Amino acid sequence: MAQNADNHHPSDEIDLRELVETLWASKILIIVVTLIVTCVATAYAFSSTPIYQTSVHTLPPTASGLASYNVASQLTGAAIRGTVTDSASGIAPLSTQDAYKTFLRHLNSSTIRQSFFDEFYLPAQEKKETEADKQRAWKRLNSELAINLPQKVDEVEANLTLEGKDPKIIAKWANAYVDLATLAAREELLSGLAGEVKIRKLSLEDQITTLRQMAEKARQDRITRLKGALAIAESIDLKTPADGAPLIAINTEGLNTESVGGGSLLYLRGARALRAELQQLQERETDDAYITELPDLLKKQALLNSINLNPDLMSVATIDRAAIAPEDPIKPRKRLIVVLGFILGGILGLFIALFCQLMRRN
Repeated sequence: MAQNADNHHPSDEIDLRELVETLWASKILIIVVTLIVTCVATAYAFSSTPIYQTSVHTLPPTASGLASYNVASQLTGAAIRGTVTDSASGIAPLSTQDAYKTFLRHLNSSTIRQSFFDEFYLPAQEKKETEADKQRAWKRLNSELAINLPQKVDEVEANLTLEGKDPKIIAKWANAYVDLATLAAREELLSGLAGEVKIRKLSLEDQITTLRQMAEKARQDRITRLKGALAIAESIDLKTPADGAPLIAINTEGLNTESVGGGSLLYLRGARALRAELQQLQERETDDAYITELPDLLKKQALLNSINLNPDLMSVATIDRAAIAPEDPIKPRKRLIVVLGFILGGILGLFIALFCQLMRRN
């Protein structure tokens, strides 16, 4: 057994020596193949169109960014309380997380992606005439645009990444995409608030109109009663109340008098007093001062009218880092391509040299 082991050892050394001699004899071929592959890889690395990548990072809005919305919510709640029903409640304030969720939903929506495609991406494409061109452009956009939303409960940062050939354009587009989502989220939230405010405005206007109509009707009824009493007082030549006449009580609104035995005693006030009150009622231009509920309703109406629904005053997200034009491309990675080309060229040269040696033996 020891003799067999000794016999194999010299043959192994001879085979290894032959392999080294073969490779050394083919060193020129190996070097040439390595250089050719390396040159091809280098040419590819430096001739390929560079691809750049930019990103936008967002965070939830600050409380101050929602101040205008929540002020409107407070005014709305104060305005409706006690006007429609006692159980009426105001609009709930908007939290930063709820506003941010609305923004993220729009950021990741197909509607915003389609709007961006139609407004920015498609017009910049060279071929956009046929439906097939548009579909290919849409697929390219989906491969170049990525949106990463928070996945865990304690995560809040979202980011949008966009790839392209022109670093300045992709930076502009990335920021524009976020702007589209921001505007859509603002519009959704403010349109809901505007609808709620409008309902409450209409409710207050109806109440105010009804109260004014009722006051006008009561004034006209009062004028009718005064005219009847004045006719009676003049018929009996009663200019001033008679001594010892019963007291005529008038309520705080000045609209009704007490009666005795089911009949009106207004005429007992005398023609002079009746004529003076009648003239005052007929010359009155408005009954607002005599409607006790009206000042509170007008105040609430003024509060509702003061609500500012300007979308520029509302923030649904904080731009933690806006997109900027990148300096270095992400593709192609020139240094890596050249190194890999050199390694693959050397390996290919070795295989070619061994293959040639094998063919010679055969």
